[in-house]
Amino acid sequence: MSAESLLERARALLARTTAFYRDVPRTATWLRERVERLDQPLRIAVSGQVKAGKSTLINALVGTELAPADAAERTQVPTLYRYGPEPKVLVHTPHGTVQNVPVSTVDAATVRDLQHWRPDEVARLVVESPTPGLQAISLIETPGVASAAVRETGRSALAQVLSEADAVLYLTRHPHQTDVQFLQSIHELQIARRAPINTIIAFSRADEAGSGAEALGTAERIADRYRADPTVRSFTQHVIPVVGLLGQAAATMTDEEFTALARLATLSEADQEALLLSTDRFTRSTAPESVPAGTRAALLGRFGSFGVERALAALRGGVREPGRLRTELLEQSGLTALQEAVHRQFVERQEALRARSALLGVDMVLRANPRPGSKQLRGEFERLMANAHDWDELRLLSALDSGQVRFPRPLQAEAKRLLGTAGPDRRSRLGRDAHSSDQDVADDALAAVHRWREQLVNPLHDRAHRDAVRTVLRTCEQLLVNP
Repeated sequence: MSAESLLERARALLARTTAFYRDVPRTATWLRERVERLDQPLRIAVSGQVKAGKSTLINALVGTELAPADAAERTQVPTLYRYGPEPKVLVHTPHGTVQNVPVSTVDAATVRDLQHWRPDEVARLVVESPTPGLQAISLIETPGVASAAVRETGRSALAQVLSEADAVLYLTRHPHQTDVQFLQSIHELQIARRAPINTIIAFSRADEAGSGAEALGTAERIADRYRADPTVRSFTQHVIPVVGLLGQAAATMTDEEFTALARLATLSEADQEALLLSTDRFTRSTAPESVPAGTRAALLGRFGSFGVERALAALRGGVREPGRLRTELLEQSGLTALQEAVHRQFVERQEALRARSALLGVDMVLRANPRPGSKQLRGEFERLMANAHDWDELRLLSALDSGQVRFPRPLQAEAKRLLGTAGPDRRSRLGRDAHSSDQDVADDALAAVHRWREQLVNPLHDRAHRDAVRTVLRTCEQLLVNP
């Protein structure tokens, strides 16, 4: 809304800091990489405990199987998946050298063959693929929080990787205090506490929270408890149950798999229930002959018991086309809700996240390497921190989306619109079209200021809602003074 955005101001400060440290080669190189990253796709780190389903969820989000999802602990070094016009793999060593590994294609098998290196041999892998799902975002798969790789290199190494991402998607099979403690540890810096806007928690195996169709309901109730936890709210507003395996299978479902599921759905309901009594019966039964045991075993491996059950229920309910079944299963898996949260929280507000990353880089350097003359940079940093209203807007939007803050329905809708859900420009925020006169827009802005000032003295609001009203009111005031 202002003449110079937060990102522009953060970029300028990062550039001045880079120039200030130009005689310190290692620091200057690190800062220059930060500057270059501001023009690259948003980086999202996918992190969590060992075998939380990071690879599976990456494949589900991208819509193709790039990351190898094995039973054994696989990811030893951070792996960056990004868009490229041709398949390419780059190996970065701890000594700063980069090796281009010739590949004709990039898929899970290719990456699996490259992940045999130890962390002391390879600092990171960069996998480039012409996959459309990587055009807007890049994904960094990290070693598991308690993995052998992290134990060998130290927890600080993983925290460093996470600090280089613009956002974090944290996966956990079941929420534990160790997850909360880890996420707190990477939000210790002042800027992370000031802008806790870059983290989403996903319960990646929500089907394990209960039995059958009730599993997601149970997982959602667990998520509600964590959303209400003040400690969790200090670094994230989104806690989303997801069945990663089903999401991956639905996103990449083949025509052959749809045909096999459709044939199973033609069985009587009693026969389907008998077949689904156990995984052993489902994979080894001699009937039905129309779907051989080997095909059923493959379906179970791809969709899981929960996914097969949900697919058959959808087909019995009248779903007839692969596209409709895919959509239904994505919804059932929770992946649709996660994708929407990632889009709203990360992609739509990426300028605020990029500004956060730029200022985080400045803060880290000024803390690690203070020198004569750096106080002026520190002062500029503090002024930007104090006036970063974009972050307050983003944090409140996610709180409104997740239900942590709720206003009466008309007020809720107006708050979201004013905060930019209909578009970031002044007219969109005020509900006006492009042809509205400047006077009408100014009158609407003034009316919004009066409405939200009245809410500020509403005795029914608790502290969280008063803070939310202050954020919306400041937005209204900026809309009034910044044409």
